[in-house]
Amino acid sequence: MITLYQFATSPFTEKVRRAMNYKGIAFDVHEVARAEVPRGKYKDVSPTGKFPAVKDGDQAIWDSTDIIYHLEAKHQGPSLVPGPPRDAALAHAIEEWADESLYFYEMTMRLSWEHNLEEALDEFAATMPGVPQDQLKELILQGVGQLTQTQGVGRKPRDQVVADTQRHFQHLDALLDGRNWLVGEALSFADLAVIAQVNALLYAREAREAFGKTKNIKDWMARVDRVAPKGDN
Repeated sequence: MITLYQFATSPFTEKVRRAMNYKGIAFDVHEVARAEVPRGKYKDVSPTGKFPAVKDGDQAIWDSTDIIYHLEAKHQGPSLVPGPPRDAALAHAIEEWADESLYFYEMTMRLSWEHNLEEALDEFAATMPGVPQDQLKELILQGVGQLTQTQGVGRKPRDQVVADTQRHFQHLDALLDGRNWLVGEALSFADLAVIAQVNALLYAREAREAFGKTKNIKDWMARVDRVAPKGDN
């Protein structure tokens, strides 16, 4: 049995849960106590302090992409990696766009803009029992703000971030025009990476407005939900 060590609020956790559900892999869930990570409680599972992580027998894997490739190599079920090399390369590029670009837009809009953080605060509070919500809110605004400022998206004016997000949705919509999946003829890890970031982005009012102007994304998300649900199995 695989154990998934997760932050329930992380889009990377959603990506991994969907992957295991798609492949029909049974797993247990352990919610990581955020306050214990800096104290080294989970070093045997994730030496870097990155989550999600999985423990599969004696083996620990602690990066969502590495987890996907581990599942692909060690477990049966429908493939997450397209067979044709070009399709596999394209899926990799789209996953990187989701993990390394969309991620910082969702962090900026969902967690460093106060009016949007209100939508997500209860879920974060559930992972940090005992911390008053006002204090938690300030911790998130401060910590995420510093992270996104360093990365760069957080230094952009808000109207530019919104315009960028609108373009991301427009191009995602174009990728899906006339297609069921982002790459090839079946769901791949590219679909899982992107839908997880889109779901996180949709906590932001501005992202929901951009999403509402698309025509293909909603149906694609419903298809992904049917074959690779995001919930605990």
